[in-house]
Amino acid sequence: MNVLFIVKLLVSATLIAIATEVAKRLPFWGAVIIALPLTSILAMSWLYFDTRDNALVTRFAKDIFTIVPVSLVFFLPFWLEKKTQFGFVINLLLGLALLALAVWLLRRFLP
Repeated sequence: MNVLFIVKLLVSATLIAIATEVAKRLPFWGAVIIALPLTSILAMSWLYFDTRDNALVTRFAKDIFTIVPVSLVFFLPFWLEKKTQFGFVINLLLGLALLALAVWLLRRFLP
């Protein structure tokens, strides 16, 4: 493992940890932090830093742009929690199943 990987890991993990700590007290603002494209910004920056390949970063950004709206189906079970009362684990599994299905459909029907 090289030093750059450790730096990437620490910076990325720190942002996620900060968001979850904020969410404990202020859920809306924790969600704002996560909803910001921080992970995309970091991943795109790390990718460019590692490769210096603007075309690769641009393709990556376009793929993120396509996948983000599709990935929102993951949150649907949680959004419906008051009606279903399935609880966290079931909602998580349903969300992951919906996400897998949505990504599969995206890959199947979009070039």
